[in-house]
Amino acid sequence: MTAVVEKPVVPDVRPGSSGAAVAALALFETRRLLTRLPVVIAFVVYIGWTVWRGGKDWDGYPALQDVDRATQSAPMLVGLAVLLSVNHAALRSRRHGTEHHFSVLVLLPWRRTVAHALSAVAAALLTAVCVAAEFGREALRPGAIGHGSVAELLVGPLIVLLSGLVGLLMAGLVRSPIAAR
Repeated sequence: MTAVVEKPVVPDVRPGSSGAAVAALALFETRRLLTRLPVVIAFVVYIGWTVWRGGKDWDGYPALQDVDRATQSAPMLVGLAVLLSVNHAALRSRRHGTEHHFSVLVLLPWRRTVAHALSAVAAALLTAVCVAAEFGREALRPGAIGHGSVAELLVGPLIVLLSGLVGLLMAGLVRSPIAAR
């Protein structure tokens, strides 16, 4: 015999418990996102490309206004991996047929969506660290000239963040994992 409860089992929810549940789910989804094979491979390729290319473009005299623009294209690979992984994670319960089990939880569907969005923030922050390291390495080289733009340095991490949010949006609009692929 099976029973599906439409209302939460716990009727008197403490006010602070849902925020803690969102944070716990966000941490769980962040760990899963950052350890997914496509995301790991994308970060390894991104870091490998950055290290391999480092210093070869400017012949010892990097112009920092060009260096900050050079940090914008490589994070697109990470953004693609994050898009696919966030979409895959948001549709996990639908794929496994456990969507109806979530009706007994305190966590509402929109709060689960917020937790998935917060997991994409961690990937964007990791990309920001990589961009800062790449720019910092070139800025500390002797002979570096010019000034970098913070707005142009933020393009790479924002690409990763927006890619994750697009993957989440596609999971909400098109309830099929094939939509992101």
